[in-house]
Amino acid sequence: MKSPDRPAAHDNAAGVDQSRATHAFTVGIVNVIATTIIAAVQPVIMRYGAAHLDPMLYCAGSMTVAAAILAVVMWRKGELGALIDRTWMPRLIALSMAGSVATSLALIFGLRRIDAVAGVILLQSEPLYSVMLAMIFLGERPSPRQMAATAAILLGIGSVYTAGRAFAPLYAAGLIFVTPLFWQVSHVISLGVMPPLSETCVTGARCIFAAIVLGAMLLIGDVRALAGLADPRALAAILFTGGFVYVLGSLTWYGAIRRLSLAWTTAVVIPGVPMLSFGFAMIFLGERPSAREVAGIAVAVAGIIFLLFGADARRPARDTELAESIHPPLT
Repeated sequence: MKSPDRPAAHDNAAGVDQSRATHAFTVGIVNVIATTIIAAVQPVIMRYGAAHLDPMLYCAGSMTVAAAILAVVMWRKGELGALIDRTWMPRLIALSMAGSVATSLALIFGLRRIDAVAGVILLQSEPLYSVMLAMIFLGERPSPRQMAATAAILLGIGSVYTAGRAFAPLYAAGLIFVTPLFWQVSHVISLGVMPPLSETCVTGARCIFAAIVLGAMLLIGDVRALAGLADPRALAAILFTGGFVYVLGSLTWYGAIRRLSLAWTTAVVIPGVPMLSFGFAMIFLGERPSAREVAGIAVAVAGIIFLLFGADARRPARDTELAESIHPPLT
């Protein structure tokens, strides 16, 4: 004989599940908004640091702040041992050199001469390198849609390049343009370690090893630059970049894609970042994008969206791999 309480218990369980799903969705939306804002802030704050601080002090200081925070997180999770494990250490060091050291140096020295608006446009080159490395390392052939999207991204960047001196000097523009290549190289390396290592462990390793290398470069190159930490504005920029951009940016990104559809999340974040960056550059740096720059970023972003939704459904990727390959510009 059925218990009369069973339907009520079933309804209660369904209500609890619905409540949890609603809460997860709400938290995911908050993370999407946060990661979009943080990623949009990065070129602006790094442009400020490049123009007002010693570049090596800014690089090493920001990375050290991030490394200290993530070391505590890794310690609490029992993951610090991976840093000295002979199985993982060589790959984690390589991941850090490509994904954190090279990108930090390229961005900071590029943004010393290139304004934030032009830097945002140049950073839209990332999907180009994703397609290129997939061809080289995975033997994938781009589809016609991917080729069309890639052409649109190049057209958007190239249209600004031909407009005047927005990307001058050329070497500084080149540093920013190749920065996403280092991000993508770090993605290729990360495929061999994540999983079994967690995203927190990989992010922490990137920052910790990078802090050691960048700190050594600072001390060997010009230890007198440490005197810049006496300036409250310099210290604030370093703390903000390390704690807010590097650490919180990574946590909110992974927090979003754990709770929401990856395709939907990236469809919001990817076009949102450059548009917000333009606004932040205007508000905080007084930069004004030209009509050609606005048109160029619009074409590039349209190509990125087209590329996002143009992936071949017969070649599915794990969420962690896809998320890393199309992450917003963080560390």
